[in-house]
Amino acid sequence: MAIHPVTHAKNIAAALIRETRAAGWVRAKFEIRPDGSVTIDAGMTDPEGGDDFLSTDLRMGK
Repeated sequence: MAIHPVTHAKNIAAALIRETRAAGWVRAKFEIRPDGSVTIDAGMTDPEGGDDFLSTDLRMGK
């Protein structure tokens, strides 16, 4: 019995998630399409936000 392309892609994504967690990666995002193709967005750091404020800079008043 042949494995469906989506099932195969899910198995690959699950294995990659396990490996990225074991390696200490901060984020890993996988998109699995109906045709079985997979898009991976992974990185060792979080994507930067739109602001560069530190909590100490967020003072109210004078």
